[in-house]
Amino acid sequence: MFEEANIRKRGKLASDLTPFGSAVGMTDKNGYSQSWKFPLLPSLISLAFGFIILMGISMLSDHRLPNPILLKDSSSHPGAFVGERAYKHLERLTSIGPRVAGSYENEIRAVDLLMREIGFIKQFAHPAHKITMDLQKPSGVMTPVAHGLDHNTIYHSLANVIVKIEDKNSTDVNAEEALLINAHFDSVRGSPGASDNGVSVAVALEVLEVLSRGKEPTKHPVIFLFNGAEEKGMLGAHGFITQHMWAKQIGAFVNLDACGTGGREIVFQAGPGNAWLIKAYAAAAPYPFANIVGQEIFDAKLVPSDTDFKIFRDFGKIPGLDLAYFKNGYVYHTKYDDIQHVSLSSVQRAGDNLLALVSNLAKSDWPSVRDSSDIIIFFDYLGLFMITFSNLSWHLLNITLISLAFYQSIAWVTIQDADSPSGRIGTVCKQVVFSCLTGVFQMLGAFFTAWLVVGVMTLTGSTMSWYSLPHVLMGLYGLPSLGMSLFLFLQVSAAQERALKSSFLVERVQFEGAKLNLSLIVLLTYMYGIRSNVLLLLWLASAIFGRWFLDKIYQRKRIDGGWLLLHFFSFAVPILQTLYLSDSVIALLVPISGRNGIHTNPDLLVAMVTVAFGLVITAFIFPLTSLIRHARRILYVLLAGHLLVAIGIIFTPLGFPYSAGLVEVKPQRVQILHVERTFYESNGLVRRRESGYWLFGWDHHIKPELLAPLEPKEGVQLVDESHCHTLPYCGLPYYFPSLKRIRSSYWAPAPQPLIYHPAKIQLIDQKLSGIDKRSLTFTLTGPDHMTLLIWPVKGVELVAWSASQELPLPDSFYTERPLYFVTYFYGVQPDVPYELTVTLKVPPSLSGKQVLEMAVTSHILHGHESIENEFANTLKKKFPPWMYAHGWTATYSHWFF
Repeated sequence: MFEEANIRKRGKLASDLTPFGSAVGMTDKNGYSQSWKFPLLPSLISLAFGFIILMGISMLSDHRLPNPILLKDSSSHPGAFVGERAYKHLERLTSIGPRVAGSYENEIRAVDLLMREIGFIKQFAHPAHKITMDLQKPSGVMTPVAHGLDHNTIYHSLANVIVKIEDKNSTDVNAEEALLINAHFDSVRGSPGASDNGVSVAVALEVLEVLSRGKEPTKHPVIFLFNGAEEKGMLGAHGFITQHMWAKQIGAFVNLDACGTGGREIVFQAGPGNAWLIKAYAAAAPYPFANIVGQEIFDAKLVPSDTDFKIFRDFGKIPGLDLAYFKNGYVYHTKYDDIQHVSLSSVQRAGDNLLALVSNLAKSDWPSVRDSSDIIIFFDYLGLFMITFSNLSWHLLNITLISLAFYQSIAWVTIQDADSPSGRIGTVCKQVVFSCLTGVFQMLGAFFTAWLVVGVMTLTGSTMSWYSLPHVLMGLYGLPSLGMSLFLFLQVSAAQERALKSSFLVERVQFEGAKLNLSLIVLLTYMYGIRSNVLLLLWLASAIFGRWFLDKIYQRKRIDGGWLLLHFFSFAVPILQTLYLSDSVIALLVPISGRNGIHTNPDLLVAMVTVAFGLVITAFIFPLTSLIRHARRILYVLLAGHLLVAIGIIFTPLGFPYSAGLVEVKPQRVQILHVERTFYESNGLVRRRESGYWLFGWDHHIKPELLAPLEPKEGVQLVDESHCHTLPYCGLPYYFPSLKRIRSSYWAPAPQPLIYHPAKIQLIDQKLSGIDKRSLTFTLTGPDHMTLLIWPVKGVELVAWSASQELPLPDSFYTERPLYFVTYFYGVQPDVPYELTVTLKVPPSLSGKQVLEMAVTSHILHGHESIENEFANTLKKKFPPWMYAHGWTATYSHWFF
């Protein structure tokens, strides 16, 4: 039994000296010689049982979906979102098939379907509402506002279906700011686009119908934009926000999109000035799922895509929220993105959340002053409720918890050193510092071990072995890394126990060391403005107050099984949130690795993420091993588990990354273009014409053998990167300006494709303007998806072009000569060729010489010209079922002027 006498100093108990630390329970009547320990097996069973319970709760939270409301029950749910009715909209839209911008399916059939559905909704609307529908056909030029993967685009006659619902008494004079709900209805080539983005269109239509049948009009008008060219570079949103008459009325927006299918939709972006919108979501959403971690992942460009959110934010300067599905990202932009992968419960959940959010925003007063720099920290806890606090509160919370952590540790160490029976002041302090340093080496050892395992997997050709089975990441990278961390910890623990003569004191010293390390990490994240450190703040708060509570409860008691149980569950809140968040992060990153190119090893990223989450969860579990007998045997369990998984991956089919099947399909993406390339002399005569298959890499396993099913006549070769210095965009028909992927593409000679509508550029006029200015006017004809590559020769400068007042942004990835990548797209083919005039500044030394290189590419993505029955069907038939091989016919022609 512990005695009070050993912890008294100056007539006071240690617990009286500090509210956060107590020496009680650390000593007994023999001073610091207490070294009783818990038995290994019961401790491990109890710990495993506790984790199983918490993991079960986390998984239930992540998969919790509402029961859908069926049409037959709609009368008993007035004013509610009817999931089955929305699902019917989705069925009708996806039955059209792929809806590529510019195709008949997208520009005619999908538009007609939307207008019919909206007309039906308008017909049965309550008289309190005024509903106005508009079909916009914008044309214009989008010049990016910043460098990056953005590109310059000239577009013509897009299709946007827009509907506004407002109070019937509303006029232009008394109109309030409007709320915009945006969802695009086009899809990529070959994909039915059920989740990206048919389900969002269906949900928005049902929300419109529910609002229209309500008896009370909304305070703010609600505008629903169904735009038809998001997949072509977010052109539909640009055409609306820069040209439509209702655009200036919009004060906030909600964008709906997807990079996965099914499950729960997440708020993963907000801003600028997001505080009031996040608060509205937090107050309204019955099934909240939002986390600032998602926003910072997106800001860090770990997700290789963008949404219309960017257009409304950058061009409209409007605050908004970005909601998206992201689970099962394996089917994103594939033929498998069909209605079978969208559950009715997922539709119901998204609809309930959107309807509640729209109703809240449309009927409430909006803040008159909105600071675009206003930041709010937000996250949901297990999908049950939202936690939000201001940027100021975040600062105060960081400072307060860091200060409390250091104060608690210093106060405890001071008392322990003062009570040291050896009389050596600073003994305990040194051991705490030693524990802090050990923690740093544990982290370095864990990450280094993961890096070594990544190297082994790479050498054995087993990278991405976790692609179909993400849960093996824990056995493959988590167990060996935690094993190394625990090995280093136990080595130090044995030395500390010899020095301190008490296992209880060793545990507390190690606990304080872990807490101080966490405090330093929180301090670093705070200094760098990483607001997603709220998860670490949750851990730090539990460490501070959990141990204070334990010290109070066990002030005069021997540490027992109850203490161990209370210690574990004092961290239940952060453990649950960490498990919950880690599942979402892994579910996002793993499918993305299948489309992130060959230039990075995806094992490295997912291994580091897995280890990071593992270290967070075990940081305050490791000190407990000081109280467990034969703790070293845990290392054997971790090593055995890792070896079992690694052997299974390397030597059995378990390590094959991809899988086929109607439900659990996780395919390898292979993009192959059948290309015709033509190079012209300066006099317009053809210098060289060739055809080939261009294999474009999407993941780490891209290799030339993938072209074998097409039986190329000659050997497949890696694209010669030296061509990128002499030809615009390496002489290849890029669809988007992603030049870095040239290092993961292959070329093989192939028969000439059939080209019904070749792209053609023709110089029709040139004028001199002053001594050094020359204007060249071109006409451009071809299919609806083309690219212009404008490349002035060295010494020549592009100073103006007729497409817009702003010059396009140049690209200089491979050369110092500015290269302009300009895409051209039309929804409805114009009656006359497109004209473009470029004005060049030409030095006198180049008078009479070539001043400009241009290339024109075309992409035949739909209609009979896409040769659907020849090339695309060949890909489907000749490649294995676990491979999603897709492509189209494209041309590249190079000219001198």
